[in-house]
Parts: sequence; structure tokens; C-alpha cells
Amino acid sequence: MRFSILVGLLTAGSAAAATMKFADEEQGAAFNKCIKITDFNSKTLDDEVEVADREEGGCCPDGFVPGAKYYTSYQGAQVVCGFKEDGTTAMSTGSSNGAKTCTYNSCYVQKQGLACKEDTKQLLNGCCGATAKARTFKDGCMNYDYTLKTVYGNPYEYCLSYDKDYGTKGWAGTAETTDDQKDGKLVVENLYTYTPCEGGAGGGGGSASDTTSGAVRVAAGVFGTFMIGILA
Repeated sequence: MRFSILVGLLTAGSAAAATMKFADEEQGAAFNKCIKITDFNSKTLDDEVEVADREEGGCCPDGFVPGAKYYTSYQGAQVVCGFKEDGTTAMSTGSSNGAKTCTYNSCYVQKQGLACKEDTKQLLNGCCGATAKARTFKDGCMNYDYTLKTVYGNPYEYCLSYDKDYGTKGWAGTAETTDDQKDGKLVVENLYTYTPCEGGAGGGGGSASDTTSGAVRVAAGVFGTFMIGILA
């Protein structure tokens, strides 16, 4: 495996920006960073997106989101959060005396890779098309459109989807929630949902070593950059 890390020298007090591509991640991989909301709402698995570390209180920084809360029984965003050890899901945010706190519980990559109309691909937020209430899911792929807000009041969008013939095609996954997570990963095939829309191409992605070591690259800062090549 060969990968590169681009290191930038930043001015004092500024935070290091980083980019990654979710197509390089392993299906079901844990995700503990935050995605720039504009990227979450407009980029696909194959695009480079900006990510940032979570803050001291567990929250994503202003303008970033950890993913979208997993919505039971549906296919949703391609980065989903809220998973507790017992398989139930919950997320909470709060603010007291100016201090913000967030409990996202576990977040994971849930690649679906749906093909949308006009030869476009599903976005990270699970939607086809970047225009709310005017999505471009293919015929036969039913969907719901939602907007939520972060602890900073930033709006972000996500979509749910399911096959219109779910009644005859049946459910996907297993009804037992305790098998949805294993060894620190989301077992995507075990999620109990209405029939997913046809045409998905989530795939397995990279290996576990790719996920943990090669996906995030620190971006260049104001004083120049240099490339460090690493062979593993």
C-alpha cells in the first residue's frame, strides 16, 4: 500500500484543514470526525470533502456535521450516527453558559452509491440531487426529504429512500439490533430496513488499513507545503 500525507505549516491559532474521500473507506467503517456541511449536502462518495476534528464537548465545529442520525427502517445518509452499544440509536446536543456539548454516539460509513437521474450519483446526505424538494431519485425509488440543525444552528439536509415495491420484495437485514455492530464497525447488511432502492453500488471499499491510515490527508497551510511519502 502506498499513500501520501500532505503537511501544511499553519499560522498560530488556525486549525488544520483536512480532506478525505469516502469511496476510499471500508464499508461500515467507524467515523469520528466531522464533515463540512456544504460538502455533506453536495458531494458524492467519490469526491474529496473537508473534514475536521470534534470539539472538546464532543460537538462538530460551526459549519460541520458528524453525519445524519440513522433513521430506523430506512436507507438514509451515507454517514450515519447515533448507534449505541445495544443497537438503539440516539443523538443529543445542548448548550449551557456558552459551552456546547454533543453526544453523537457511534458514527459509521454506510455506502449505498445509488445511481440518480441524469447520470448523477447519490450525495453523502443520502439525497439524489442537491435541491431540496426537487430530488432526482430514479423512478421506483421512493424518498423523503428532511432538514435539521446542528448545535450551532447550521441547517443540513438528508434524505431517506426505499423501493416502492418493498411490500412484495420484503425487508432487508435482520430484526435483531444487537448484530448491527461488530468489532467497531457497522454490519450494513444486518440493518433491518425496507427494501433498498435498486442500482446501489456501495461496495466494500478499502481495507481496514486503508481506512485507518491513508484516507485523511492534512491540507496545505499558508507557509507552503511538503510531501511525505510513506510505504507500508
